[in-house]
Amino acid sequence: MKQLRWLAGMMAGLALAAVFAPAGAQPPAAPDITFGLFGDLGYRAEQEPLVDNVLAELNRTPLAFVVHVGDLGSPRAGSCTDEHWARRLAQFRASANPLIYTPGDNEWTDCHEQQGVLGGNPLERLGKLREVFFAGDRSFGQRSIALTRQSQDAKFAKYRENVRWDLAGITFITLHVVGSNNGLGRTPEGDAEFNERNAADLDWLRAGFAHAKSSGSRAVMVLQQANMFPEFTPFPGDPKKLSGGYDALRAALAKEAVDFGRPVVLVNGDSHYFRTDKPYMRLRSRPEQPAIENLTRLETFGAPNHHWVQATTDTGDPNVFSFRQRIVAANVVKPK
Repeated sequence: MKQLRWLAGMMAGLALAAVFAPAGAQPPAAPDITFGLFGDLGYRAEQEPLVDNVLAELNRTPLAFVVHVGDLGSPRAGSCTDEHWARRLAQFRASANPLIYTPGDNEWTDCHEQQGVLGGNPLERLGKLREVFFAGDRSFGQRSIALTRQSQDAKFAKYRENVRWDLAGITFITLHVVGSNNGLGRTPEGDAEFNERNAADLDWLRAGFAHAKSSGSRAVMVLQQANMFPEFTPFPGDPKKLSGGYDALRAALAKEAVDFGRPVVLVNGDSHYFRTDKPYMRLRSRPEQPAIENLTRLETFGAPNHHWVQATTDTGDPNVFSFRQRIVAANVVKPK
């Protein structure tokens, strides 16, 4: 009985200590999470079953959330059409996990005749894309999470696709940055759209890092469609045709990563080439570029390779993130 009274007293003391803990005491570490990354899938009609296989495996895997980094298909196979969008929208809504999507060039930038889309109008498609995919302030999915949208600032009201959320002590930021030189250099109207969107992206990137600093985030992850690093092959398209569509963003991301000083990961699709690397390294081709060791780039799988990437956080790891390729067995093409 005496032992029980002692134990009860000790537990009460611990409870009081928790209630009256000093205001400056460190909060408990955020729990670790696992989440999924994918994009650039379903480029031909016959690949749709492969997309279904990826989504089925994602749905069978309990994840904190899933991010689709753009390209809902290819223009020549219907990625510019309302019908194709309706299929992807239904898949996103049916996700067992919260799902966030950021646009790719194949949804709007490349919806023109040079890409096989007769009568295509990229800017019309962009307006409709925002209307269809970016309503409300929560993610897609049977379970959803709250998102902070850039459009909550009246100055950037049209940029509903740029979002931010915090989880596990990490700040996640999506940017509307697409392939095909980010839409720059094809038409005067496209250039005007690029200039406005690029300014919004730069503002959202800086605001995201400022939020991460003020919140004490242990890491930042930036997610977008475009591969901005033509010096690392493979690269989509002809690097010689680039005309500045990524220059300002590359410089801004470098500055923010250095100032933040903690792990930063950039996730992109676009080249259809699964890799992790250090894109800000000293290269002979870019001697002015600083080496930024705390920034890592992850590129997801892309058609014809229909798989996904699993990311996990670890409070005990100074790099915070680890990545695991998730090869969908049903989509493996066996060598002949």
